[in-house]
Amino acid sequence: MTTQQAKYELLKEHNSDRNNYTCLRACALVLLCTASTIAVFTTWNFIYKQSLNIPPQLVNIPEFWIKRAQVYSFYFTNADRVSYNKTTNLDDFSTQDSHIDGVKQIGNERIYPSKLGNFIYKSPTQESDLKLVCYYAAPPSTAKSNQLYPQNIDPHLCTHINVGLIEIENNRLVIDDRLIDLFNQTKELKIKNKNLKILLWVGGAESKGFSEMVANHANRKLFIQSLKEALETYRLDGIDLDWEFPSAYRRERQHFSQLLHEIRREYQREHRTYLLSVAAAAPEGIVYFAYDIGEINNYADYVNIMTYDYHFYTPSTPFTGLNAPLYARQNEYSLLGTLNINYTVNYWESHGLNKSKIVIGLPTYGHSFRLVNPYNNKIGSPAESIGRVGTMGFASYSEICWFKQNNIYVQTVYDVDTCSPYVYSGLEWISYEDERSLECKTQFIKENGYGGAMIFSLNTDDYASHCEVKEEGNGNLKSTNSTFPLLRKIHSILFENIK
Repeated sequence: MTTQQAKYELLKEHNSDRNNYTCLRACALVLLCTASTIAVFTTWNFIYKQSLNIPPQLVNIPEFWIKRAQVYSFYFTNADRVSYNKTTNLDDFSTQDSHIDGVKQIGNERIYPSKLGNFIYKSPTQESDLKLVCYYAAPPSTAKSNQLYPQNIDPHLCTHINVGLIEIENNRLVIDDRLIDLFNQTKELKIKNKNLKILLWVGGAESKGFSEMVANHANRKLFIQSLKEALETYRLDGIDLDWEFPSAYRRERQHFSQLLHEIRREYQREHRTYLLSVAAAAPEGIVYFAYDIGEINNYADYVNIMTYDYHFYTPSTPFTGLNAPLYARQNEYSLLGTLNINYTVNYWESHGLNKSKIVIGLPTYGHSFRLVNPYNNKIGSPAESIGRVGTMGFASYSEICWFKQNNIYVQTVYDVDTCSPYVYSGLEWISYEDERSLECKTQFIKENGYGGAMIFSLNTDDYASHCEVKEEGNGNLKSTNSTFPLLRKIHSILFENIK
């Protein structure tokens, strides 16, 4: 090899080493940039997800809401036992025909028919028979200034307003000064809308007075007397019985039917047009054991079915889910396939409740969950606890709006199959209702000929216009000062084209 060739080979080798070194430096730089980007993103992501802006408590959620959810949860986690026990013959716990014509019997008690039969008087109503029943919870005595009071309620949005909550003690209604003041205020609503009906809302999930009151005829008679006094004194239009929930095994199921019969008979005896409604459970297992649907159909004007709280966080159900899905999702079978509005109302109808008496409950609040993994955020994703938005996982529509407006990275998803939206950001996941979902569900009510919609509740709709920014279909934002946006949407759809 010549000297010239040797120099060429050395230069070639040097250039090759330099190229390799340059490549290594470039690769190292790329890796460093990638690692830095990942580190920055991960750090930002972690900090952001741990420091979401959580809304202040805008609404006082009554404890009995949480109690009802716990009762539902007990049913969900014991569904296999409920299913097994459905082989039990409930004839032993139902109202039976006696050997005397027209007389029914509960245990040793006989139900004698009214001279007027089971006729339910029709009180003057709007031209449409559709109902929009609104529940209104009295503000607590320690309420803040931002609570909802009767003067803030539009009297033309609801056809019926159930005011409470009223407890039962010593077989009588307990109406304190706070409730008396509210009833006096609601008179102003009736002056503005003569067709509006105001009812006593009695019971709730924590009410302990029902069991003793229904146990015998003497106790029921005392209760009915106090009911008549209250309706007359405060010029009210009827009663909504919200017993959560009668038990078949203590004969409460039958005694509840007896109570309805005796209230109806007393209305008839005095030729009154007072209303008698029932707030009833949605889950099949509770309905099966708690109610004699045929008897309820005979005596109640209508039934407010609580078709919500189908999914919420409990240690036994540690996954996200929709509060009030209209239908089951494609991958939901067995018990999960029953936890939807469509299944519930068909169950009630198929077991003897007239379709015109079925009033379908629609919530104005949502349920919040805390995700296990912020990147696993679909329906059915693992959750580790209730969310931070709201009270004990119950979030008002105002609080949900605040959460969406005051956080940077918020994703809203609308599940078309169930007519239900949900929103998530970081570890927070919330199932709720919006105007689009309620339009869909209200159309379902109208198209299928049900008796109407029930709102639970006025207190958790956006009555103070916290949801001032509204997204239009084109993605633009517009400002709105409308109160009760969810209720207004339901009203507009329910009574559309009805004069």
